[in-house]
Amino acid sequence: MTALAVTTAAAVLGLAGPADAATPVVSFTRAQFDSPGTDNRTNASLNAEWVRLTNNTTKAIQLKGWTVRDVSNHVYTFPAATVPAKRSIYLHTGKGKAYTDSTGGHLFWGSGNYIWNNTGDTAYLRNTAAKTIDTCTWKSGTKPVNC
Repeated sequence: MTALAVTTAAAVLGLAGPADAATPVVSFTRAQFDSPGTDNRTNASLNAEWVRLTNNTTKAIQLKGWTVRDVSNHVYTFPAATVPAKRSIYLHTGKGKAYTDSTGGHLFWGSGNYIWNNTGDTAYLRNTAAKTIDTCTWKSGTKPVNC
């Protein structure tokens, strides 16, 4: 059977092909969905809730206009933010000023309330065309969770 025939057969059967199994250019790699300690809505507690996104390519990726959202449709739209090749950024729930340190870049949602549900949630990353690039789903339990 030729490669084209195998690919066509896989498509007809609904099997994942090489393009379907590709790693997204940017993906969720970890989520701290339940802020450690008491949920008291202080900015420190809100910022201890975060998702980490990682650039899986060898080139910098500009995220301006991309979004992160949850199942309740809380939406964060990225400002002009570049993720260097093979590096990560953290999106914290609370307020703060963007900065970079040895762990990566840090951005802030600016929310006064928790975004991620401790009992289970899904984070969605969408590009400027509103195409879902990656998701991270968790249930209550072990935290933080690897995506």
